[in-house]
Amino acid sequence: MHFRVDTPCPAFSNDIMDVIRIFLGSDAVLSPEDPEAVLTHNEQDGPERLVRVRLSLPPQEWTAQRTGGHGATPLEEKRLHKRLVKQAVFDVCLQAFGMTPPWGSLTGIRPTRLMYMALDRGLSLKEAEEEMQREFSVTGEKASLLAETVLTQRSLSAQQAGEIDLYCGIPFCVSRCAYCSFLSGEVGKGAQLRPYTDALRYEIRRVTDLVDARHLRPRAFYMGGGTPTSLPEPLFREVLEELKPLLERCSEKTVEAGRPDTIDRGKLEAMKEAGIQRISINPQTGHDETLRLIGRRHTVAQTEEAYRLAREMGFDDINMDLIAGLPGETLDMFLETLQWTRSLAPESMTVHTLCIKHASLLHLWEACLPDGAMVADMVRFGRREAQSRGMRPYYLYRQKYMAGNLENVGYALPRRESLYNIGMMEETADVLALGAGGISKRVNTATGKILRAPNVSDIDHYIQRTDEMVRRKEALLEAGL
Repeated sequence: MHFRVDTPCPAFSNDIMDVIRIFLGSDAVLSPEDPEAVLTHNEQDGPERLVRVRLSLPPQEWTAQRTGGHGATPLEEKRLHKRLVKQAVFDVCLQAFGMTPPWGSLTGIRPTRLMYMALDRGLSLKEAEEEMQREFSVTGEKASLLAETVLTQRSLSAQQAGEIDLYCGIPFCVSRCAYCSFLSGEVGKGAQLRPYTDALRYEIRRVTDLVDARHLRPRAFYMGGGTPTSLPEPLFREVLEELKPLLERCSEKTVEAGRPDTIDRGKLEAMKEAGIQRISINPQTGHDETLRLIGRRHTVAQTEEAYRLAREMGFDDINMDLIAGLPGETLDMFLETLQWTRSLAPESMTVHTLCIKHASLLHLWEACLPDGAMVADMVRFGRREAQSRGMRPYYLYRQKYMAGNLENVGYALPRRESLYNIGMMEETADVLALGAGGISKRVNTATGKILRAPNVSDIDHYIQRTDEMVRRKEALLEAGL
């Protein structure tokens, strides 16, 4: 549906469209020419700002208004102003489209931030939960999930001054999953594997020197991708060997093994020798027909074998990722996946909601995807399953174009939560990122200011420009924050 947005605040046009997309998804397009619907926003300033919104969708029309106060600083003023406009747009969409989104008017990635802001103002956790429902129309179910997540995070240690988290990216996979929108390459004939490994090892050495020179203390390490274990064992071992001087100082060490068809005894031995404690073996679903459809190229039996082998070799902290809303799956199929996962008994479980991005292939298959109500039930049963196994939510984030306007949640048994995941998702930890596509950052948690230094995503460019990637990190560490 094509929308025209008439507003005295053109800078808010995309934010207004984000609210409309809560109801209509990617079908809502900002298009001033020949629109099917027109949203008009006007306002009146005073001791309190009055925002009025009218949505014209011939032959009908709806109106809504909101009032709100001003901020004490320019930054707070802009935030409150934008929030007020978005809430008024949400109110008019509620009337026009006749549905109640689970996350209300929220469009941001990290709804936990609003909960933390309420706590910083002196509200109790229960009062903050109630405010989420009252001010943002978040359902009681999701407000409770937020409160539980924040409660878990507050029970864990935060990154201390002088500490640094480390990320190492392996941007290769043995095949491309249909839902994937990451900038990664397939292994193919392997022509890029040796040059990439050599460039990555060089960057690791340079960053190790940087950590030592600045007396930084490595805290949590995470190797992701792509699929790190898609590297042949000799190259995989070379990378882990180069990382050892950093790994030896980290209290938490994770490798995203991911694809069960890339896990074997040799790679597990290499991880053990490097001191890796936590791995992910990600089935996504317990149904072979779905795995074939989404291009995973492994079977349920291979997942079970990889899991059994990891247990046999002493890995006692295993995460498994599941996706709610995969094409062709019913609620019963998702419940069967949960029951199957229970039989494997991982220490943590991440329940993702399918996100349909145009950079993936799944946007071509929308007709065979479960509807939003069914996906909401899948996510709900995922939470109940985690609770029944003694797990608690410890990180949560949202993306645009998620099925049912839902969320991704990481659950874990107590003391099996990933500190790296929390720091990354909440943006509360300094990170030095190695490899193509990695983003290093420094965070001032007092002011909320974040500085970033991205590595280039293109694999060939990364290989050619590794020295530049190191210089970017040097400049990041030298910059004032």
